[in-house]
Amino acid sequence: MGRTSALLFLSRTMGSMFRSEEVALVQLFLPTAAAYACVSQLGELGLVEFRDLNASVSAFQRRFVVDVRRCEELEKTFTFLQEEVRQAGLTLPLPEGALPAPLPRDLLRIQEETDRLAQELRDVRGNRQALRAQLHQLQLHSAVLGQGHGPSLAASHTDGPLERTPLLQSSGGPHQDLRVNFVAGAVEPHKAAALERLLWRACHGFLIASFRDAEQQLEGPVTGEPATWVTFLISYWGEQIGQKIRKITD
Repeated sequence: MGRTSALLFLSRTMGSMFRSEEVALVQLFLPTAAAYACVSQLGELGLVEFRDLNASVSAFQRRFVVDVRRCEELEKTFTFLQEEVRQAGLTLPLPEGALPAPLPRDLLRIQEETDRLAQELRDVRGNRQALRAQLHQLQLHSAVLGQGHGPSLAASHTDGPLERTPLLQSSGGPHQDLRVNFVAGAVEPHKAAALERLLWRACHGFLIASFRDAEQQLEGPVTGEPATWVTFLISYWGEQIGQKIRKITD
């Protein structure tokens, strides 16, 4: 047998703004099997204020703590689903009237269905973010390839006289490999000036850097808002300088 104490209102209407209706303190004895249904029916009437007879018992020792936690998890799941619906530009129809409390078996079914839907939406969100990040990288590569930084630097890498005629006839020596290499990429506008200063200080000026704004705006991988990126082309000589440049630009 379950035991509970409740304040039961004797009238449905309020007598005055400054005076409450008369109430009666009653004690209800309910069997455990019917306690949920009876309490839910009393709650839907809105005429009862329950008192806690186990105020000294901690929340972790209460009998229905598992059900309370299940309802809290359901509330979080419903909030997540509602936010996903709002971001999709859809509207949820408002329920007509007050919804009755679900039965325990229906509550378990609702929890299983909502957990499944929430997991599917999380998977879709993760896949969408991954695809958006890949699209952003491809757009950056396309912007770098389509942005001209001057034909002289690119020509010096393939058809320059340094690759056809050596400066010294003797083999070996410090001037044997004078091939011009380059690193290309894209950076956010507010980081372009700092990147240029860092490259100049780290490489002591042994490079040629060209920074230009991209012709088209690209969507951010996180926010999805369009933004103008800055493409760069860095030409350098020597493997040590190249390692520093790649480490900084990565």
